[in-house]
Amino acid sequence: MLPEVYCPFPVRANPHTQGTEQFLHTVLDKVGAGAVLGTIDIGRLAGLAYPNAGPVRLRIAALWFAFFWLFDEAWADGLPLHTTGELGRVHSRVASVLRGDKTVATDHPSLRMLGVLRETIRSVRPDWDPTAFHREILRYIQSTLWEIDLRARGAVPSLFDYLRMRPLIAAVPPSRELDFLICDLRLDRRLSTHPLVELADAAAGNYSCWINDICSLNTERGSSTNLVIVAQHEFGWSQRQAVEWAAKMATSELITFQELRRTLPAIVLPHMTSAGTEHAELERYLSHYEGWFVASAHWMPTTTKYRTAEVPA
Repeated sequence: MLPEVYCPFPVRANPHTQGTEQFLHTVLDKVGAGAVLGTIDIGRLAGLAYPNAGPVRLRIAALWFAFFWLFDEAWADGLPLHTTGELGRVHSRVASVLRGDKTVATDHPSLRMLGVLRETIRSVRPDWDPTAFHREILRYIQSTLWEIDLRARGAVPSLFDYLRMRPLIAAVPPSRELDFLICDLRLDRRLSTHPLVELADAAAGNYSCWINDICSLNTERGSSTNLVIVAQHEFGWSQRQAVEWAAKMATSELITFQELRRTLPAIVLPHMTSAGTEHAELERYLSHYEGWFVASAHWMPTTTKYRTAEVPA
């Protein structure tokens, strides 16, 4: 049995979830990946994470999730070690697709999905600057080299290293950048880069990572990049002890986020001009993370991608 996941936020259904799922199935079939991701309810994940998104922006979220899993399973988690020589070519191809190169039928499905995502974003918001989003995608694929090296050496990372690297290999930063488009966020740069706002960002991203590690524990066997495995190795714990600790870590992240959400306006806004406008935008920015928490707590434990996970007593 998996430990109970703490999440106090209400589950809100996006009315466009079913249409998004149907749209994504069509795209997955088109890029040659229907059999890989067509049964794990990515549309439902997107709907939980972004309950207020309109139909087209919800599609963008689903396309992003699909690209991430296609790339991660092909070129990180599931990459046969004898094919690591291909990584330079694949990483270069990601960069070229982001620059605007068209994909072709011989490209890997993950690259073709990235091309669909890029064109969909352009069609929705041709004026949106994707520079930060693209930069973080490239940082994500670079971070997967760390994961691949660990697997090749049969090594377990230290807890210190893992806590620093986990959000990167989970593509949390590019997801956050894309949220500015999906949720039409307009947070002042002085606030988005404020250390306390970044702490709230980290809490939301880490919660998702730790819940994912618990739920995927037994469906991604052989991977040492999992908080439970790292904790067992670091502290000499049983799997049950490590899972319970990981669940406490997730709960701590949520409590940190709630406390910051309550106190941030009084701490940072008095030092800014136009504080009234920024107060509303700061609250809207922080409130959009409710969807991240809900999606992590309600999709990850139930999706067929991770459903076979069990934790021994």
